[in-house]
Amino acid sequence: MSESITAPTAVNPASRSSTIAAKKAWRDHLAQRGDTKPAIRIGLSASFTAETLVPFFGAALLAEGTAAEIEVGPYNQLFQTCLDPQGTFHGPCDVIVLLWRLEDLMLTEITGFLAGDQGALQQASEKLASLIGAIRQLRSKFSGMIVVGVPPYPTGVGHGPLALHNPGALGGFHRKLAGQFGDDIGRIEGVHLVDLDAVQRHVGLAASFDPRHWYLYRQPFSDGFLNTTASQLGRLVMASRRAAKKCVVLDADNTLWGGIVGEDGIDGIQIGDEFPGSAFRDFQKLLLRWRNQGVLLAVASKNNEADVWEVFDKHSGMVLHREHLSAWQINWLPKAEGIPLIARALNIGTDSLVFIDDNPMEIAYMRDARPEVTSILVPSEPAEIVAAMQALTLFDQLEVTDEDRKRADMMRAERDRDVLSAQIDHTDFLQALDLKVDLFRAKTEDLGRITQLINKTNQFNLTTIRRTLDEVRELANSDD
Repeated sequence: MSESITAPTAVNPASRSSTIAAKKAWRDHLAQRGDTKPAIRIGLSASFTAETLVPFFGAALLAEGTAAEIEVGPYNQLFQTCLDPQGTFHGPCDVIVLLWRLEDLMLTEITGFLAGDQGALQQASEKLASLIGAIRQLRSKFSGMIVVGVPPYPTGVGHGPLALHNPGALGGFHRKLAGQFGDDIGRIEGVHLVDLDAVQRHVGLAASFDPRHWYLYRQPFSDGFLNTTASQLGRLVMASRRAAKKCVVLDADNTLWGGIVGEDGIDGIQIGDEFPGSAFRDFQKLLLRWRNQGVLLAVASKNNEADVWEVFDKHSGMVLHREHLSAWQINWLPKAEGIPLIARALNIGTDSLVFIDDNPMEIAYMRDARPEVTSILVPSEPAEIVAAMQALTLFDQLEVTDEDRKRADMMRAERDRDVLSAQIDHTDFLQALDLKVDLFRAKTEDLGRITQLINKTNQFNLTTIRRTLDEVRELANSDD
C-alpha cells in the first residue's frame, strides 16, 4: 500500500537531521535483525575508506522496505575486486558497487599536470583505460548488478576550485577524465553509473569534503555527501528490483496552471513566460519528459470539460496539449471514483497510478478511498513545484526502451482503434488495421523490453517469478 507524499523536497539527505536519522535506522536494524537473512547482498569497493557509507546505504534500502547485507572490500583495491569479486567480498553478491576518486588513483598525474607536464593528462587517460578494462572484465564474469561511480571534483590536492586558472587546470583535467569515463562505461552492457560529481555539486563542494576525516582515516566525505550518495545508490538498486509507476494523474487548476479556469476564465489563469505562470509551464515540460520515458499522462479535474479543453487547445502558454493525454476524467464526481475509470481505460492497475493535486482535502480523500494510489500534494509555492517533482523516485527506470518512448503515442493509437472498432464490424476492423507481425530472435538491445514483459505477471508470465534485467541477461547468455 503506497503512502501519501506531501512534500518530496522536505527530506534532504544532506541535512544533519537526515544523516542522524539514517544512522539510527541502521543501528536499530542491526540490533533487531537476529538471524534473518537479508534480501540482498551488496559488495562495496572504493579507493577511499568506505565503511562510513554503509549505514547510509543500508538505511536508504531499509526506507524502501529492503534489508541488505553490505560487505566492504579492502581499502583502495578496485583492480583486485574486479579480478576476484568473490574473494574480495568473501562470497557471492547480488550487487557490486565501485567508487573512486581521481586523486586516489592519479595523484602523480594530477600533480604533474598542474606543474605543466604536457604528458600527464595522457598518462592519466591510460590509467583510466586500465580501470575501465578491469570493470569490463568484472562484467564478463559477474552476472549481478554493477554500479560504478563517476569521480567527483578532486579535493585536498593543493589546488582549489576558485583558483583563477582552474578552468584550464584541475577543472579541465577533471572534466576531461570524468567525461571519458562516463562515455566508455556507457559502452559496457549492464554497468550503471552513480554520478558522484553531481552529488558533490548538489551538496556543495565545500560541504561535501571533510578534511579531518580525510587526514585521520582516508575518508574524505561529509555525512551529508555520504547520505546523498547512498540515496542515489538505493534508487539504482531499487529500480532494478521493482517496476516504476506507469501513469501520473493530474489535477488541472493550480496544478497544471495557476488559478481556476471556471472562475478566472482562459485569459485569467497563470501559464506562460511570466512568474508564476512560468513555474507551471516548466512543470509541464517536466511532465513531457516523463511522457517521453514512457509515463502516461492523465487528468482528473472537477471542472466543466469544455473549459479545460479550451485551455489545452487554445492557450498559447500551454506546453501540454490534448494529444499528450492518454486518459481523463473531467466532471464533478469525486476524483476517487474517476481513478478506476482511468486505470481501466489504460488497462493498468490503480496501484500503478500517481495522483498529483494541490488540494490537501483531495489528497486526504484519495488516500482513504484509494490507498493503493500514491498521492502527492504539490507545494503551494509555484516556484517549488519543479524541484519537488524532480525529487520523486516513483518513475525511476534503469533503462528506457524504444517501446517506453513510444508508449504514450501507442496508447493514443489504441484508443483510436477502439473508436474505429465501434464503428465497423469485426472483419472490416481487422482489415482496416493492416496488421503485420514480425518474428525475430531477441538481440541484446531487446533485453530491457523482454524484462518488462516478463514482469507483467498478469499478462505474459504465469509463473509470477519477477526477474531483474541482470538476471534476464544471464539467462540469455546461458547455454542452458
